[in-house]
Amino acid sequence: MMIRTPVLRLCVSSFDSSDQPVHLPPSILRSSRAAPVARAAHERPTSSQPPAFSVARRTDNELILFDDAASESWIVYPPRSIYELLKGRRRSTATTIVEHHPWTASEPAVDHPLDARDGCLVHGLQCRAQIAIATAVRLNYDPFT
Repeated sequence: MMIRTPVLRLCVSSFDSSDQPVHLPPSILRSSRAAPVARAAHERPTSSQPPAFSVARRTDNELILFDDAASESWIVYPPRSIYELLKGRRRSTATTIVEHHPWTASEPAVDHPLDARDGCLVHGLQCRAQIAIATAVRLNYDPFT
């Protein structure tokens, strides 16, 4: 019995002077020399509904909140957290760090240093990290001690 294999035939048309080159948007083009430009978490488009957080981990050192619909995590590191990795990321010993971590390799994690009086020290009170802090408080997790 003989088995027939499909044959792929390509048709190549000649280049016409009216054909124009394809111009790709800058978001697709990448330069090996340029660092990836990440959008800050406060610049992401917001949906009409607030995030639906689920608690992934809760310890004295951290509260990890998952937002499955947005494919991102929010990690709250209160001042009492004893992780060595936080020493260089805090502005003072009273600073809470909220790390926004998108679940994609193309966007890096973004730190949001917060204090109880001023909110996010980078983006102010309108920062989306405030939602993670409010969720922590609703869960009886103290993010500022």
